[in-house]
Amino acid sequence: MLTGSAAMGGQVTPSTFCNPLPIPDYPIGREARNVTDGEPSNGESLWLLEQKGQFRELADPTAVWDDGKWYLYPSVDMAWVSADNGATWQHHPLNIRDAGYAPTVVKHRGKFLLMASDSALYSSDSGLGPFAEVGRIQVPRVAGMPGFTDPMLFSDDDERLFFYWGCTQSGGIWGVELNATNLTSVLTTPKELIHFDPVAFPWEAVGDCNQNTTSGWVEGSWMVKHSGKYFLTFSAAGTENRTYAMGACTSTSPLGPFTPQKRIPFFRNTDGLVTGTGHGCVVAGPEDRLWTFYTIRAGVVHGFERRVGMDRVEIDANGELYVPSATSLPQWLPGKSPAGQKSADTEWLPINGGMPTFASSSAPNLLGRFAVDNEMRTWWQPAANDAQPVLTSRFYAPATIHAVRVIWRDVGLDSNRGVMPGPFCYRVELETTKDKWTTILDRSESTEDLLIDYREVTPTVGSRARLVILGWPKGITPGVAEFTVFGNTVAGK
Repeated sequence: MLTGSAAMGGQVTPSTFCNPLPIPDYPIGREARNVTDGEPSNGESLWLLEQKGQFRELADPTAVWDDGKWYLYPSVDMAWVSADNGATWQHHPLNIRDAGYAPTVVKHRGKFLLMASDSALYSSDSGLGPFAEVGRIQVPRVAGMPGFTDPMLFSDDDERLFFYWGCTQSGGIWGVELNATNLTSVLTTPKELIHFDPVAFPWEAVGDCNQNTTSGWVEGSWMVKHSGKYFLTFSAAGTENRTYAMGACTSTSPLGPFTPQKRIPFFRNTDGLVTGTGHGCVVAGPEDRLWTFYTIRAGVVHGFERRVGMDRVEIDANGELYVPSATSLPQWLPGKSPAGQKSADTEWLPINGGMPTFASSSAPNLLGRFAVDNEMRTWWQPAANDAQPVLTSRFYAPATIHAVRVIWRDVGLDSNRGVMPGPFCYRVELETTKDKWTTILDRSESTEDLLIDYREVTPTVGSRARLVILGWPKGITPGVAEFTVFGNTVAGK
């Protein structure tokens, strides 16, 4: 149920995507489902506030590009599908929605195989199921071998099937070859393929400054083959930290021996909106190129409060993987960039980013400027008696606005008391002439549950923008982590 008013608005066909991805129906985090808002945290390490609360979570994504669509399988719920190269996503719940953290899905000999941490193996004729249980993979125990957390299944060009796993404080990534027809049996002795080595690779150490050299949480393995070379990727430094990143080792064989890339980590970003870029996948997709889907840190309540992003992956002159940047600005979708432009970057900038932003009201210590500070872990929320909250941002100069992004926080989420997630309804207006406000985006009748909402709009020139919040789920207080209008300053202004 919603409180507030509503009106109808139009849509613009997307030509760009923007991180974090606007995935609908973010689930409540697994660690929070039995939590009632306000419980003491008792010093548990991944609870980040003195009092527990519910949070939403998607992370550790596996993606499959099949028949011109992206199929996305993250931790905590599955699956989502994009038929427009990643611009928009639709939730298609599976009959196995939460098999465990870090699901892996691979297409092998015409079947889709699925498993997650410490789960059985499942199979289906379709990427959307229904999935039937095949059984548990029977791997003989050897000394030092970790449990089957963060699994990864890889089907090679010759239809051989491999299984990788590992997620421990100081262990590494292990692998084995499976019987490609009798899927739960193994053909080789399991062995460690990548070791935890914080001396040679300080980025692997846990912490926001990689300060804990006794722990790394080497985890999240992924195998991709490109131009005959095998790239075994992995993550380290702790998913709750801005330093969480992905490294890669290479080999001529799927079971090694593996040599670390010189570019290691190959994907790491510690500043700005998108940080903690770890535990992802690298897959061939549109544009006949490699793409990564990855985890993004968003922890306010808990270290597992995370979001999902995607970016292009490149191969350098030495044949090594790298991601040019963790983008948080609009990127052209495949086939949409202007003729002759090689870069995927648009020229749309966050016109109101860091500019003076004023609120109709504010809860104590949660001022309007926190909605324009390029940080998901801060936010603005209105005072309790504000029936129609409004945020208004000035521009440095008149600008042509092309797109809008709103990142929400559902403050007070408490499913155990009946306070459930749901859609936020709002309108974005632009001051096109002095004191004249024109609606450029009308989401006042939205029925979509979107924690991140990114929309292109008809290009319009203005000098201020305002977010008018019209409705929100019953019992929730709407929090705005980011309100961004993207565009270009008008020439000569």
